[in-house]
Amino acid sequence: MKSLTLLAPLLLCVTLLCSSLNVASDSAAAALAILKWKASLQSQNHSVLLSWNTSNNPNTKTSPCAWFGIHCNHADSVTKINLTGYGVKGTLHLFPFLSLPNLAELDLSTNELYGIIPPKISQLSKLTYLDLSFNQISGQIPPEISHLVHRQTLHLAGNQLNGSIPREIGQLKFLTDLALCSNKLNGCIPASLGKLSPLVSLFLYNNSLSGPIPPELGNLRNLVEVYLDTNRLTGPITSTFGNLKKLTVLQMFNNSLSGPIPFELGNMESLSEISLYHNNLSGLIPTSFGGLRLLTLAHLYENQLSGPIPEEIGNLNSLVDLELSENQLNGSIPASLGNLSNLEILFLRDNRLSGSIPNEIGNLMKYLSENEFYGEVSSNWGLCKSLEILSISRNNLSGTILLELGLMSTLLYLDLSANQLSKSFPETIGNLSMSFYLNLSINQFSQNIPIQVGKLTRLFHLDLSHNMLSGEIPGELQSLQSLETLNLSHNNLSGEIPASFEHLRGLYTVDISYNELQGPIPNSQAFLNASVQELRGNKALCGNASGLPPCTPFF
Repeated sequence: MKSLTLLAPLLLCVTLLCSSLNVASDSAAAALAILKWKASLQSQNHSVLLSWNTSNNPNTKTSPCAWFGIHCNHADSVTKINLTGYGVKGTLHLFPFLSLPNLAELDLSTNELYGIIPPKISQLSKLTYLDLSFNQISGQIPPEISHLVHRQTLHLAGNQLNGSIPREIGQLKFLTDLALCSNKLNGCIPASLGKLSPLVSLFLYNNSLSGPIPPELGNLRNLVEVYLDTNRLTGPITSTFGNLKKLTVLQMFNNSLSGPIPFELGNMESLSEISLYHNNLSGLIPTSFGGLRLLTLAHLYENQLSGPIPEEIGNLNSLVDLELSENQLNGSIPASLGNLSNLEILFLRDNRLSGSIPNEIGNLMKYLSENEFYGEVSSNWGLCKSLEILSISRNNLSGTILLELGLMSTLLYLDLSANQLSKSFPETIGNLSMSFYLNLSINQFSQNIPIQVGKLTRLFHLDLSHNMLSGEIPGELQSLQSLETLNLSHNNLSGEIPASFEHLRGLYTVDISYNELQGPIPNSQAFLNASVQELRGNKALCGNASGLPPCTPFF
């Protein structure tokens, strides 16, 4: 018994020595395995990999723990490799999966890796984080990836992966982030993803995924972001999304989804952005959307939605961007939209909306073109002091443009074409000094072109065609040095074209056809290169341009 007591310290020393030798041996084996992978890389002499060598240490059983991008635990076992964005070029064929038993994090994103993901990646049994995004990896996602049961993050985005998403991914019960976007994946979204209860982010966009959205995704009550856009998904939007009370972003645009927008989506109380555009959705916009009080962006355009815009939309005080264009919406614009004090963008064009435009929406940025609005321009529009874009073309607006238009000092783009507006332009139009686009064509404007238009020195497009304007073209327009396109056709303008127009060096296209103009055309390329169609129908123009007689000294 006494001899055993005396031997105990010796046995302990032997045990510790063996353990130390084993650690050293494992570390050396890992180093050699890593160097073998390095030797297979086309970029093995890359500066960041120069530290991956044993030449500075006569002991070939060196540790890789001091090498760039490699991290170890206290026992000198590799736990993390991070080479993101360092130009690593090669394959994973010789990557030392079996020699890194304690590897928890592997980040090789944003490199030049190619080839397949080897099935033996399943040997990294302790891996919790894998990021191979933004490489050139091809082939299918190996089902063996499901053996990495501790995985919390799986990022394979921005590669050339094909085939279907393995249903085995549903076995990764600790997964919180799944990013398979921007690949060439096809087939259906596996219903097994609905088992990933901790999942917070789901990025499947920009693939060729098809079939319906699995109702099982509604089981993922921890989801915060869902990106399914730019695929080939069909069928209805599952009503189970209404269970996702933590969801902030839902993107499903650029698919072939059909059927109505589920009423249950109004239960997603945390939702900030919803984008469903460019699908085949039909039916009504749910009144339940009025409960999405945190919503800042709603893109529902390019669908087949019908019926009125719900009054309840006016409850969305956080809304900044509302785009409902290119649908079949009808009825009038609800006055409640005037409550949206944070709204900056309102696009309603290409619908069947009718009635007068409510005064209450005078503080909104709007695209209201191609509807059936009628009534007069409201003086409340002058309250739009931060408005940048105003486009209400192809409607039935009547009356005059009021002086208040000049209060919209930040206006960049104004299109009131194809309405029934009449009388003269207000002189205050000269206050729109920031404007670069002005289209008032196809109306019933009469009287002279106000000289104040010459103050709009940033204009590159001016279209006053198809009106009843009369008098001479004001020489003040020579100040429009940024002007590229000028269309004054189909009016009753008379007199000579100001010779000073030859100083409009930026002018590229001009159309003055069908007026009462006479005399020589300006000596500028825009006029000299104008076609017969752009000059015809005048009283007596002359000059060195197609279809015009030469000017004589006695003209």
